[in-house]
Amino acid sequence: MLKAFRKRFIILNMSLVGIVLLTAFVIIGTVICTNEYSELKNTMTNVLKPWNSNNAGSSDGSQQNDIPPENKENEPPVKPDDKNNDRPSKPDDKKENKGSDSEKRREHNNNITTIFYFKSENRVKVISDSAVFDDDPEDIVSDIIAQDNNYGTLSPSHIIYYRESTGSMVKIAVCNESYIGSRLFKTVMILLLAYLLSMLLLFLISYRLARFAEKPLRRSIEMERKFVADISHDLKTPITVTMANNSVLKANKDSTISENMQWIESTDKALEDMMQLIGNMLTMSAVDTQTKDISTVPLNLTSAAERCILQFESVAYEKNVTLEESVEDGLTVLATADYLKRICSSLIENALKYEPEGGKVTVKAYSRKHKICFTVQNQNSRISAEDLPHIFDRFYRGDKARTESKGHGLGLPIIHQMAALCGADISALSNEQDGTVFTVTFRKT
Repeated sequence: MLKAFRKRFIILNMSLVGIVLLTAFVIIGTVICTNEYSELKNTMTNVLKPWNSNNAGSSDGSQQNDIPPENKENEPPVKPDDKNNDRPSKPDDKKENKGSDSEKRREHNNNITTIFYFKSENRVKVISDSAVFDDDPEDIVSDIIAQDNNYGTLSPSHIIYYRESTGSMVKIAVCNESYIGSRLFKTVMILLLAYLLSMLLLFLISYRLARFAEKPLRRSIEMERKFVADISHDLKTPITVTMANNSVLKANKDSTISENMQWIESTDKALEDMMQLIGNMLTMSAVDTQTKDISTVPLNLTSAAERCILQFESVAYEKNVTLEESVEDGLTVLATADYLKRICSSLIENALKYEPEGGKVTVKAYSRKHKICFTVQNQNSRISAEDLPHIFDRFYRGDKARTESKGHGLGLPIIHQMAALCGADISALSNEQDGTVFTVTFRKT
């Protein structure tokens, strides 16, 4: 069961987070792809910008010396500077921002070819020597001019182009699609690797979280199994006693009621114990149905505590236990009447049950700042350090409780839950000096 829970937890967690991560990486990849094409377009625009109609040469060839020869290696120039009109300067001579943007722009420039098309002469001139296409330049130019958009891709030739028309001349910058494709492929591989590493890290985290989350579940299952075993034993005992007593009564059919009174009383005691167990289970079930704080009202804690003390004076007398009280007057708390009575009476009853003969139980109620405290102390009984952290756990019964009483391990969990629903806190301490002290801290009105 726990393995199945762990598996479902990991699968669900990884599925949800994995979908979110995948969506994020797809968005990032899309943005990067868009930026790459936008950056390439900007670079192509900058490459063509220096070539105006003057330094590109007119259609009649009057300034042809301004266009670099086709067989000469050079970068796309900018406008001729004032000191040297023989050779245009390169666009890379401009001041650029240092960093990745300038390096990316320089890389783009090295993979871009500039082409001029003179409309009147129907002549094509390739400026740079970068071989970005295998087809005839004239066919490429013809296909580009036929396109509706100034920037786009020629699918058959796998070429990305950008064109500008200036009078009788068309300036074109072209780049092989494989260049931008290789850059995008690297980006996709990096994002894919990042996604896989993220999923691996997510798996490790999910596994640890699943192990952490199953601890309370494992403990709850173990306590439930223990509870079922204990309850089965507690129910089996009175049933066995009742059946045995009935067998004795059947065997002595001629006996009078007075002669069989011990068997009748034994049956009554067994049934009473069974009814107490069933009552506790029903109370626990009723408390469990309260999913949030119940509606509380101002109640007189002084009066409720004194009534409970009076109720158990006879029990203390029969057990030869001194029952002392120290209850302040006029203490008003926020709670419900049934829960307040059950909390007070259960703690006093529990203290008397475990206090040995000749001992002392002290009940106090007092105000402290913005809180009101109700404490019950039995001086001569202890709770082991091993059992103390678990006494409010449902179905938990320490060895001492099982050997010295017929408790079912539901009393303290019930009042703990009741106190929580009333907005109160309950705690316990046990040591050699103070014995065992239970303290309930209520809210003031």
